[in-house]
Amino acid sequence: MQQPKSMILHLQQPITYQMAPFSASDAQMAYEHMLSYLDTQEVGSEGCIALSSTQNLLFQGIQNPPDEETRYAVQQGLEQPQLSGPYHIEPGRYEFIQLAPTDSLVDLLSNIPMLFDGPNCIYVRLLKENPIAIIAQLWVVR
Repeated sequence: MQQPKSMILHLQQPITYQMAPFSASDAQMAYEHMLSYLDTQEVGSEGCIALSSTQNLLFQGIQNPPDEETRYAVQQGLEQPQLSGPYHIEPGRYEFIQLAPTDSLVDLLSNIPMLFDGPNCIYVRLLKENPIAIIAQLWVVR
């Protein structure tokens, strides 16, 4: 299997998440619940699972599809409306990759060379890209 190529993202404002409508005791359970949850949601819905460097679960949050105001801001390169919520990915410089979700979170993470150097936090973003596809993004601070 070919290794996904990493990219750099400069996040200018936080990404805010609401509390997920399910609970999980560990990262794998959160990952499985998030995939199942997103499978039933509208296109554009998103979930985020934050993990410590030892892959312990820090938070699991969700985000509804963007509204028209947010879509317009993104298209025009404008500041997006600020949302409130208990969880955030803070502005900063991130290295990320995008790939298809796997059955196991450990399998997903083990295929990513950039994660072997022990980042402080790993964000697993799961996005419902279309009615039948969810994509995974793995973000680490750089």
